[in-house]
Amino acid sequence: MGYNNIKTQMKRIFLSTTIILTLGVGRTLNAQIAKKEQFIVVLDAGHGGREPGKVAKSGLKEKDITLKIILAVGKELEKNEDIKVVYTRKTDTFVDLFVRGSIANKANADLFVSVHCNAHYSQAAGSETYVLGIHRNDTNFEVAKAENSVIFLEDNYQENYNGFDPNSPSLLLA
Repeated sequence: MGYNNIKTQMKRIFLSTTIILTLGVGRTLNAQIAKKEQFIVVLDAGHGGREPGKVAKSGLKEKDITLKIILAVGKELEKNEDIKVVYTRKTDTFVDLFVRGSIANKANADLFVSVHCNAHYSQAAGSETYVLGIHRNDTNFEVAKAENSVIFLEDNYQENYNGFDPNSPSLLLA
């Protein structure tokens, strides 16, 4: 995939993200504006630092793409004085999962947006949405294990997550 094609894909992703954010925050934002409050959006660029996320054949890393998307979306949102944007990271750093949630909670966020990307080796294009249902417990478990495996990169993960084991099937019972 050439640079221009990647650039086009990034524009599509940015536009899709902006549309989703616009549709998702409209009603709540209007209600808060009437109260003269800021709508607080926490933007989370998935992965980062020593954890690259998915890596494409071209060498593109999920952590870099998600950071570019989040910074671009944040820049647009910050143009609206009724929106306060909080970032979980603005540079290529690793942020523990529990810290990302703490950032949103501390900011008293109205919306938490975490951006992730997939790598594939086909000509497929577009976006995807996952809905996890009971009928797909095995699949759900594998997805959850893959996404939560990043905690093993964190210092003191056993303490930070109170003994949580992302490889345990009890994950599905929570």
